[in-house]
Amino acid sequence: MTAPVDPAVLARALALYGLDPATCQFIGGFESQVFEARRGDGAFVLKLGDPGHRSRDAVEAECEWLEYLIARGVRAAPAIRAADGSYAALLGEPGRTVCARAYAKAPGAPLSADDLTPGVATAWGRLLGRLHAATKTYVPPSARRRHAWHEDGDFAKARELLLADEREPIGGRIERLIAELRALPTDRDAFGLVHTDAHFGNVLKDGGALTLIDFDDCAYEWFASDLGIVLFYVAIDPVGPGRPPELLRMFRDRFLDGYTLENALSARWLSEIDRFMKLRELVLYTAIRRVGRREALDPWCCAYLERHRPRILDDRPVWPDAG
Repeated sequence: MTAPVDPAVLARALALYGLDPATCQFIGGFESQVFEARRGDGAFVLKLGDPGHRSRDAVEAECEWLEYLIARGVRAAPAIRAADGSYAALLGEPGRTVCARAYAKAPGAPLSADDLTPGVATAWGRLLGRLHAATKTYVPPSARRRHAWHEDGDFAKARELLLADEREPIGGRIERLIAELRALPTDRDAFGLVHTDAHFGNVLKDGGALTLIDFDDCAYEWFASDLGIVLFYVAIDPVGPGRPPELLRMFRDRFLDGYTLENALSARWLSEIDRFMKLRELVLYTAIRRVGRREALDPWCCAYLERHRPRILDDRPVWPDAG
C-alpha cells in the first residue's frame, strides 16, 4: 500500500483510538501505512492497510488471537480496541477504503546481525516456543478465522507474479514444494495458528527481553515452518559477505535449545526445517517480484533476487550443510 493516506481518513482513524493528531508521525510501511501517535497512556502504532490484502474480519481474528497469546505469557505488543469496542474499522470512500487498527508501541529496537549472540538466540527460541505451546489450545472466540498458509497470494499466485522466464523453473518449484508440504500431517502438536514472520525486524530487544510484533501475516501453518523462517533470515546475507558457519551453528543450536525449554517438537518435525527454509526462500523471491511490479526495489531486494535466483535454480540448500 504505497498511495498517500487521505488526511481526513487518518484523522478519523486517530480519533477512533483516542490518539492525539498533534503527535502523529509517519514511520514507514510495506503492506500498510504505519504511523506513531500518543495518548494519555503512552505511545501507539496505527496501521492503515488495504482491506483487499487483509480484510476487517482477518484483522479482528489476528487481534483476538494476539489477546489470547498475551494472556498466556507471550511477550507481544497488544492490539487496542476502538471506541466502539472493535479492533478494526473500515474507513474511506469506496475504492479508497483502508482497514485501521492500532497497537501499543512495544519498548526496544529491532534485532540486527549484531544481536546474534547465544543469549538472544536462546531467548528468540523461547519466545516462539511459548507462542506454539499456547496456540495448541487456541479456539477462536468468534466465526472469524485466519487463512491457511498456502492460501496467501504469494503462494497461490506465484506463477503470475514471476517474470515470464521464471514461471516454470521457479514457479514450478514453488508449486511442487507446496504439494509436498500439504501432504504432511496437521496434528495439534505440530500445526496451528503461528506468526509466520518472526524475522529480525519483528522482534524488539529491550535489555534482555524480546517482544514479538507485527502479526499481520499470521496463518495456520506448521510450527517447524515458524522456526525455519527465523533460521532462514539468520542464514541469508544478500548485501554482505555471508555469516560465518560457526556463528550459524551456534545460533541454530541455542535457538532450538531455547525453543525446547517452552515447547516440545519431535525430531521428525525438526528434520523438516530445511524444507521450510527453502519454502521461505522461494516465496520471498515471489513477494519481491510482486513489489517490483508497483515500485522500484530497494538495494536489499535487488541483491536478494540476484543472489538467490542461481541458488534456487541450482537447488542449493538455504542453510549450509543442511540437516
